[in-house]
Amino acid sequence: MNDIAYDISHLLDVERQQADVPAPRVVRAVPTVPARVARSGVAEAQEALARELIQCAPIHDAMVQQYLRMSGETFREGRAG
Repeated sequence: MNDIAYDISHLLDVERQQADVPAPRVVRAVPTVPARVARSGVAEAQEALARELIQCAPIHDAMVQQYLRMSGETFREGRAG
């Protein structure tokens, strides 16, 4: 091999150049007031649906109880005969 293959002076020059570069400063961002998040139409629709379901829950429970009472009576009548 020749002497150029073992010449590392170019590597040393690069190291010196990198050493001369100052370290980056750490700058902290000023805290800002969070902006109100714009709600999408999908989110608004989901919220409206959730409110409606919560309002309908007691009615739904009453209908289920009525169905169970009626089906229980029908079941008992069918077995009695």
